[in-house]
Amino acid sequence: MIDGLKLTFSGDELRKLLEERIAYHDRCAERWRREQSRTKEDETEDAPLMPDHMCEHEEDEHTWRSEVLGFIREHIEGGEVYRLGAGDVEFGELLPPKPGSVEQTDYEDRTRLAFNLERLVKSVDGLASHGLCAAMMTPYDTPDGYKVSRVDVEGGPEIIRVERT
Repeated sequence: MIDGLKLTFSGDELRKLLEERIAYHDRCAERWRREQSRTKEDETEDAPLMPDHMCEHEEDEHTWRSEVLGFIREHIEGGEVYRLGAGDVEFGELLPPKPGSVEQTDYEDRTRLAFNLERLVKSVDGLASHGLCAAMMTPYDTPDGYKVSRVDVEGGPEIIRVERT
């Protein structure tokens, strides 16, 4: 019996998939290297120059991923059969690439919490700047669905508790 979802690959098939991902990361790294060599004369409205530090970071990331996948590929036995779990498949980048719209949705889901937290912090900061938090003894419900309350700590620092309702 197999526990969980496992995908079965021959070693040769696994090596081929890894080679495709390595080639992808090598192409991306080369693109970011070319981007760093562009000059003001190469800049257009549709293709503005990117900051060097950003290009270097992207190049480094793709180069590193290529090296990691190459390391894994070199340790795959062609004649063996490999049973991989979800974490293995994700780490090896073995699934087909996501369409742009799906990637955008995933990005929005990952960052939604951060954006909401930032907005909440600004709301609480606004309350504090108006002296409302210090006077607040009963919980306050924000329009964003959070409960803000003051925790009374004898002689200690003022603590504001924020809870999602």
